[in-house]
Amino acid sequence: MQATPKRVRSFQFIVALFSLLLLIIVGVTFYEVIARYIFKTPTIWANELALWLSAILFLAAGLYAMQRDQHLRITVLYDACPAWLQRIFDLITLACCLTFCLGIAWFGAPSSWQSLMNWEPFGTAWNPPIPATVKPLIVLTTGLMALYAIINCVKRFLGTPADTAESVTEDNRVD
Repeated sequence: MQATPKRVRSFQFIVALFSLLLLIIVGVTFYEVIARYIFKTPTIWANELALWLSAILFLAAGLYAMQRDQHLRITVLYDACPAWLQRIFDLITLACCLTFCLGIAWFGAPSSWQSLMNWEPFGTAWNPPIPATVKPLIVLTTGLMALYAIINCVKRFLGTPADTAESVTEDNRVD
Protein backbone atom coordinates (compact mmCIF):
# COMPACT_ATOMS: atom_id res chain seq x y z
CA MET A 1 0.00 0.00 0.00
CA GLN A 2 1.43 3.36 -0.99
CA ALA A 3 1.48 6.30 1.38
CA THR A 4 -0.92 9.12 0.62
CA PRO A 5 0.75 12.50 0.28
CA LYS A 6 -0.02 15.03 2.99
CA ARG A 7 -1.55 17.40 0.43
CA VAL A 8 -4.06 14.73 -0.64
CA ARG A 9 -4.94 13.84 2.95
CA SER A 10 -5.53 17.46 3.90
CA PHE A 11 -7.64 17.99 0.79
CA GLN A 12 -9.68 14.89 1.63
CA PHE A 13 -10.25 16.30 5.11
CA ILE A 14 -11.57 19.56 3.65
CA VAL A 15 -13.87 17.60 1.33
CA ALA A 16 -15.14 15.61 4.31
CA LEU A 17 -15.89 18.85 6.16
CA PHE A 18 -17.90 20.15 3.22
CA SER A 19 -19.79 16.88 3.05
CA LEU A 20 -20.89 17.46 6.62
CA LEU A 21 -22.87 20.43 5.32
CA LEU A 22 -25.22 17.89 3.76
CA LEU A 23 -25.97 16.45 7.18
CA ILE A 24 -26.59 19.91 8.59
CA ILE A 25 -28.94 20.74 5.70
CA VAL A 26 -30.86 17.50 6.22
CA GLY A 27 -31.05 18.13 9.98
CA VAL A 28 -32.29 21.70 9.54
CA THR A 29 -34.88 20.61 6.97
CA PHE A 30 -36.02 17.73 9.17
CA TYR A 31 -36.37 20.09 12.13
CA GLU A 32 -38.44 22.50 10.01
CA VAL A 33 -40.78 19.73 8.83
CA ILE A 34 -41.32 18.46 12.39
CA ALA A 35 -41.81 21.97 13.78
CA ARG A 36 -44.17 23.00 10.99
CA TYR A 37 -46.35 19.93 10.54
CA ILE A 38 -46.32 18.27 13.93
CA PHE A 39 -45.96 21.17 16.38
CA LYS A 40 -47.56 23.80 14.10
CA THR A 41 -44.74 26.27 14.88
CA PRO A 42 -42.76 26.89 11.71
CA THR A 43 -39.36 28.54 11.93
CA ILE A 44 -38.32 31.73 10.17
CA TRP A 45 -34.71 30.59 9.69
CA ALA A 46 -34.66 26.96 8.49
CA ASN A 47 -35.39 27.52 4.80
CA GLU A 48 -32.88 30.35 4.49
CA LEU A 49 -30.19 28.43 6.37
CA ALA A 50 -30.67 25.38 4.14
CA LEU A 51 -30.51 27.64 1.08
CA TRP A 52 -27.36 29.38 2.33
CA LEU A 53 -25.53 26.15 3.14
CA SER A 54 -26.66 24.56 -0.14
CA ALA A 55 -25.26 27.47 -2.13
CA ILE A 56 -21.91 27.12 -0.39
CA LEU A 57 -21.95 23.35 -0.90
CA PHE A 58 -22.80 23.62 -4.61
CA LEU A 59 -19.99 26.10 -5.18
CA ALA A 60 -17.53 23.86 -3.35
CA ALA A 61 -18.73 20.80 -5.28
CA GLY A 62 -18.29 22.56 -8.62
CA LEU A 63 -14.80 23.65 -7.69
CA TYR A 64 -13.98 20.14 -6.47
CA ALA A 65 -15.17 18.61 -9.75
CA MET A 66 -13.06 21.07 -11.74
CA GLN A 67 -10.01 20.47 -9.56
CA ARG A 68 -10.32 16.71 -10.02
CA ASP A 69 -11.18 17.12 -13.73
CA GLN A 70 -14.21 14.91 -13.15
CA HIS A 71 -17.02 17.20 -14.24
CA LEU A 72 -19.80 15.88 -16.45
CA ARG A 73 -18.80 15.36 -20.05
CA ILE A 74 -20.53 13.93 -23.08
CA THR A 75 -17.67 12.16 -24.82
CA VAL A 76 -19.35 10.15 -27.59
CA LEU A 77 -17.86 12.28 -30.38
CA TYR A 78 -14.73 13.23 -28.46
CA ASP A 79 -13.62 9.63 -27.92
CA ALA A 80 -14.23 8.73 -31.57
CA CYS A 81 -11.98 11.55 -32.87
CA PRO A 82 -8.25 11.44 -33.50
CA ALA A 83 -5.91 13.07 -30.98
CA TRP A 84 -5.35 16.24 -33.04
CA LEU A 85 -9.12 16.89 -33.21
CA GLN A 86 -9.49 16.14 -29.50
CA ARG A 87 -6.97 18.92 -28.83
CA ILE A 88 -9.04 21.32 -30.90
CA PHE A 89 -12.13 20.28 -28.93
CA ASP A 90 -10.13 20.85 -25.72
CA LEU A 91 -9.25 24.38 -26.84
CA ILE A 92 -12.87 25.13 -27.79
CA THR A 93 -14.01 23.79 -24.42
CA LEU A 94 -11.38 25.88 -22.66
CA ALA A 95 -12.46 29.01 -24.55
CA CYS A 96 -16.12 28.44 -23.65
CA CYS A 97 -15.28 27.71 -20.02
CA LEU A 98 -13.03 30.77 -19.71
CA THR A 99 -15.64 32.99 -21.36
CA PHE A 100 -18.29 31.84 -18.90
CA CYS A 101 -16.16 31.82 -15.75
CA LEU A 102 -14.33 35.06 -16.40
CA GLY A 103 -17.57 36.71 -17.52
CA ILE A 104 -19.24 35.77 -14.25
CA ALA A 105 -16.20 36.87 -12.27
CA TRP A 106 -15.73 40.15 -14.16
CA PHE A 107 -19.35 41.27 -14.33
CA GLY A 108 -20.28 39.87 -10.93
CA ALA A 109 -17.38 41.48 -9.07
CA PRO A 110 -18.91 44.97 -8.70
CA SER A 111 -22.22 43.61 -7.43
CA SER A 112 -20.57 41.13 -5.09
CA TRP A 113 -18.20 43.78 -3.72
CA GLN A 114 -21.12 46.11 -3.08
CA SER A 115 -23.06 43.31 -1.35
CA LEU A 116 -20.06 42.47 0.80
CA MET A 117 -19.33 46.08 1.76
CA ASN A 118 -22.98 46.81 2.60
CA TRP A 119 -23.42 43.39 4.23
CA GLU A 120 -26.52 42.94 2.08
CA PRO A 121 -29.27 40.94 3.82
CA PHE A 122 -31.57 38.42 2.18
CA GLY A 123 -34.74 40.42 2.80
CA THR A 124 -36.78 37.89 4.76
CA ALA A 125 -37.96 37.78 8.35
CA TRP A 126 -34.71 36.16 9.52
CA ASN A 127 -32.72 38.36 7.10
CA PRO A 128 -29.36 36.55 6.97
CA PRO A 129 -26.52 38.04 4.89
CA ILE A 130 -26.80 35.43 2.14
CA PRO A 131 -26.08 37.84 -0.76
CA ALA A 132 -23.16 39.36 1.14
CA THR A 133 -21.48 35.99 1.45
CA VAL A 134 -22.64 33.98 -1.56
CA LYS A 135 -22.09 36.63 -4.26
CA PRO A 136 -18.37 37.02 -3.47
CA LEU A 137 -18.04 33.23 -3.21
CA ILE A 138 -19.53 32.88 -6.69
CA VAL A 139 -16.98 35.33 -8.10
CA LEU A 140 -14.10 33.64 -6.28
CA THR A 141 -15.24 30.15 -7.28
CA THR A 142 -15.67 30.97 -10.96
CA GLY A 143 -12.23 32.60 -10.99
CA LEU A 144 -10.73 29.45 -9.48
CA MET A 145 -12.69 27.29 -11.92
CA ALA A 146 -11.15 29.25 -14.79
CA LEU A 147 -7.72 28.61 -13.33
CA TYR A 148 -8.44 24.88 -12.98
CA ALA A 149 -9.77 24.77 -16.57
CA ILE A 150 -6.44 26.13 -17.78
CA ILE A 151 -4.48 23.70 -15.60
CA ASN A 152 -6.58 20.73 -16.76
CA CYS A 153 -6.22 21.70 -20.42
CA VAL A 154 -2.44 22.04 -20.07
CA LYS A 155 -2.31 18.63 -18.34
CA ARG A 156 -4.23 17.06 -21.21
CA PHE A 157 -1.91 18.66 -23.75
CA LEU A 158 1.16 17.44 -21.85
CA GLY A 159 -0.34 13.99 -21.36
CA THR A 160 -0.18 14.28 -17.57
CA PRO A 161 -2.96 12.35 -15.85
CA ALA A 162 -5.39 14.46 -13.85
CA ASP A 163 -5.74 14.10 -10.08
CA THR A 164 -8.64 11.72 -10.37
CA ALA A 165 -10.12 9.61 -7.64
CA GLU A 166 -8.46 6.54 -9.14
CA SER A 167 -5.04 8.01 -8.38
CA VAL A 168 -5.75 7.81 -4.65
CA THR A 169 -5.66 4.39 -3.04
CA GLU A 170 -8.91 2.71 -2.06
CA ASP A 171 -8.02 2.86 1.66
CA ASN A 172 -8.06 6.66 1.64
CA ARG A 173 -11.52 7.18 0.20
CA VAL A 174 -13.60 9.95 1.67
CA ASP A 175 -16.98 8.43 0.93
